[in-house]
Amino acid sequence: MTKAVFWIENGEYIGFEISGHTGNNIIGKDIVCAAISAMTMLTVNTICDVYKQRANTSIDDSRASVSFKLKSRNKGSLGLIRGFYNELAALKEDYPENIDIRAEEILRKGVE
Repeated sequence: MTKAVFWIENGEYIGFEISGHTGNNIIGKDIVCAAISAMTMLTVNTICDVYKQRANTSIDDSRASVSFKLKSRNKGSLGLIRGFYNELAALKEDYPENIDIRAEEILRKGVE
Protein backbone atom coordinates (compact mmCIF):
# COMPACT_ATOMS: atom_id res chain seq x y z
CA MET A 1 0.00 0.00 0.00
CA THR A 2 1.18 3.51 -0.77
CA LYS A 3 0.86 5.89 2.16
CA ALA A 4 0.63 9.64 1.65
CA VAL A 5 0.71 12.32 4.31
CA PHE A 6 0.20 15.95 3.32
CA TRP A 7 1.18 18.74 5.70
CA ILE A 8 -1.04 21.79 6.07
CA GLU A 9 0.04 25.03 7.73
CA ASN A 10 -2.41 27.90 8.13
CA GLY A 11 -4.71 26.30 5.57
CA GLU A 12 -1.96 25.89 2.94
CA TYR A 13 -0.61 22.55 1.72
CA ILE A 14 3.15 22.96 2.24
CA GLY A 15 4.55 19.46 1.74
CA PHE A 16 4.06 15.72 1.74
CA GLU A 17 5.59 12.32 2.26
CA ILE A 18 4.75 9.46 -0.09
CA SER A 19 6.00 5.95 0.69
CA GLY A 20 5.53 2.34 -0.30
CA HIS A 21 4.31 0.42 -3.32
CA THR A 22 0.59 0.16 -4.02
CA GLY A 23 0.61 -3.59 -4.48
CA ASN A 24 -1.83 -3.32 -7.39
CA ASN A 25 0.51 -5.41 -9.55
CA ILE A 26 4.13 -6.55 -9.56
CA ILE A 27 6.78 -3.82 -9.49
CA GLY A 28 7.32 -2.61 -13.04
CA LYS A 29 3.73 -3.38 -14.09
CA ASP A 30 1.84 -1.48 -11.39
CA ILE A 31 -0.02 1.33 -13.15
CA VAL A 32 -1.28 2.82 -9.86
CA CYS A 33 2.24 3.03 -8.46
CA ALA A 34 3.47 4.47 -11.77
CA ALA A 35 0.74 7.13 -11.70
CA ILE A 36 1.66 8.14 -8.15
CA SER A 37 5.37 8.25 -9.01
CA ALA A 38 4.70 10.42 -12.05
CA MET A 39 2.47 12.82 -10.09
CA THR A 40 5.03 13.03 -7.29
CA MET A 41 7.98 13.82 -9.53
CA LEU A 42 5.96 16.27 -11.66
CA THR A 43 5.05 18.15 -8.47
CA VAL A 44 8.60 18.18 -7.06
CA ASN A 45 10.29 19.07 -10.35
CA THR A 46 7.80 21.79 -11.29
CA ILE A 47 8.08 23.49 -7.91
CA CYS A 48 11.90 23.31 -7.81
CA ASP A 49 12.84 23.71 -11.48
CA VAL A 50 10.05 25.89 -12.90
CA TYR A 51 8.92 27.94 -9.89
CA LYS A 52 12.48 27.97 -8.45
CA GLN A 53 11.18 27.43 -4.93
CA ARG A 54 13.43 26.08 -2.18
CA ALA A 55 12.40 22.87 -0.44
CA ASN A 56 13.66 20.14 1.84
CA THR A 57 13.59 17.02 -0.30
CA SER A 58 14.51 13.45 0.59
CA ILE A 59 14.25 10.48 -1.75
CA ASP A 60 14.85 6.94 -0.46
CA ASP A 61 14.64 4.37 -3.25
CA SER A 62 14.96 1.44 -0.84
CA ARG A 63 11.71 2.51 0.91
CA ALA A 64 10.10 3.91 -2.24
CA SER A 65 9.79 7.15 -0.29
CA VAL A 66 9.75 10.85 -1.16
CA SER A 67 9.55 13.58 1.47
CA PHE A 68 9.08 17.17 0.28
CA LYS A 69 8.49 20.34 2.31
CA LEU A 70 8.57 23.89 1.01
CA LYS A 71 11.08 26.34 2.48
CA SER A 72 9.91 29.21 0.30
CA ARG A 73 6.40 29.57 -1.07
CA ASN A 74 4.47 31.14 -3.87
CA LYS A 75 0.88 30.77 -4.96
CA GLY A 76 1.77 28.38 -7.79
CA SER A 77 3.75 25.95 -5.64
CA LEU A 78 1.09 25.92 -2.92
CA GLY A 79 -1.60 25.32 -5.52
CA LEU A 80 0.39 22.53 -7.14
CA ILE A 81 0.72 20.63 -3.86
CA ARG A 82 -3.01 21.08 -3.20
CA GLY A 83 -3.76 19.85 -6.73
CA PHE A 84 -1.51 16.82 -6.15
CA TYR A 85 -3.49 16.02 -2.98
CA ASN A 86 -6.78 16.33 -4.89
CA GLU A 87 -5.60 14.02 -7.70
CA LEU A 88 -4.25 11.44 -5.27
CA ALA A 89 -7.56 11.51 -3.36
CA ALA A 90 -9.40 10.94 -6.66
CA LEU A 91 -7.10 8.00 -7.48
CA LYS A 92 -7.81 6.54 -4.02
CA GLU A 93 -11.53 6.47 -4.88
CA ASP A 94 -10.73 4.03 -7.70
CA TYR A 95 -8.08 2.07 -5.76
CA PRO A 96 -9.06 2.26 -2.05
CA GLU A 97 -7.16 -0.94 -1.19
CA ASN A 98 -3.90 0.46 -2.55
CA ILE A 99 -3.68 4.05 -1.28
CA ASP A 100 -3.87 5.57 2.19
CA ILE A 101 -3.95 9.38 2.19
CA ARG A 102 -4.33 11.87 4.99
CA ALA A 103 -3.72 15.54 5.66
CA GLU A 104 -2.22 16.78 8.92
CA GLU A 105 -2.31 20.31 10.27
CA ILE A 106 1.10 21.33 11.60
CA LEU A 107 1.90 24.25 13.84
CA ARG A 108 4.57 26.83 13.11
CA LYS A 109 7.50 26.74 15.52
CA GLY A 110 6.94 29.14 18.37
CA VAL A 111 3.18 29.25 17.80
CA GLU A 112 0.81 27.37 20.08
